[in-house]
Amino acid sequence: MEARAGTRIGAGVPDGRPFRLGFLLHLDGDLEPADAYRQAVDLFVTAEELGYDSGWVIHRHFRQGREHVSSPLVLLAAIAEHTSRIRLGTGVYVLPLDDPLRVAEDAATLDALSGGRLELGVGSGPFAGAWEAFGHDLGDRHRLFDASVGRLREVLDGTVLNSRGEALHPPGAGVRSRLWQATTSDRAIALDAARGVARGGDGLQLSRANAQRGGTVTQAQEHQARIVDAYLGAWTDPEKSPRVQISRAVYPHPDRAAAVREVTPGIRRWQSWSTHDDAKRTVGVEEYLAADRALIGPSEQIAGELLADPALAQMTDLLVSFVPGVPAFDEHRRLLADTAAELSPLLGWRPSRRSTQIGAHR
Repeated sequence: MEARAGTRIGAGVPDGRPFRLGFLLHLDGDLEPADAYRQAVDLFVTAEELGYDSGWVIHRHFRQGREHVSSPLVLLAAIAEHTSRIRLGTGVYVLPLDDPLRVAEDAATLDALSGGRLELGVGSGPFAGAWEAFGHDLGDRHRLFDASVGRLREVLDGTVLNSRGEALHPPGAGVRSRLWQATTSDRAIALDAARGVARGGDGLQLSRANAQRGGTVTQAQEHQARIVDAYLGAWTDPEKSPRVQISRAVYPHPDRAAAVREVTPGIRRWQSWSTHDDAKRTVGVEEYLAADRALIGPSEQIAGELLADPALAQMTDLLVSFVPGVPAFDEHRRLLADTAAELSPLLGWRPSRRSTQIGAHR
């Protein structure tokens, strides 16, 4: 499917554009941590120059998922010192395994350092090993997450925290206004969870719509659309606008066959790491791509598929990632450039006027 002239997606954002564009950074390469962090800084600098509205880093304890990011707020603080405009997001911070008060202190400090650019996304995290290491039961994650979010909101709102009348410092009002929650993938509670996010006035984060066991990709996308509808239907704050971020894996390349060759080594790496899913470990590349819902090929074709995605109709933020198989540094920069210059304009996106003006003065 190709993009249709004049079509676009997104619910619209205050500056008149249909949506904001962000990218999700994975750091699972076979590099020394210091080298991975330096590459992260350089990729954020590149993205800022290309006009991206935001960049997001994941959170993994130890090397689960082969990632290097056990302290995302520390990494974002380093990135903040080398950038001036791009918003800095966590996608997502594993909140129940930390003290919400300490998270709030670190987040407020980073927000002050970066000039109010932190977008704090929080979630419960899927890795049982991390929960074990921190002395918690993964089966209790929904209850603990809800309690942690409630505490985090109180602290960021400036609630008095002790008998001396002390409250969070630096103040967290800015971070509170940019708090996001990643919803659960559990279909039994996903809609109610989305309504809870709305009632709290937080942004809603949805991950990639992978094919699911016993279902199809279309069903996953339609389920996400229902989650968005539940969130929007429960929104009541007249002074703020709802925020919906949806993630999609894209790999723009003029030649799909060449693109498949590019991602094959990364897919094989990911398959070699898999320890719990025999089917995913042994399937062919094309089957893997289909199951992973990775959109690969010419920008026009990818744009057509995104325009037909029902979950994206009401989003405010599109989060792109270049997986499966995290690309090498130079290829990562090309993908950032082609997504900003070729793919996203087909969806109606353009850099904000402010980012264009900043770029003109560099």
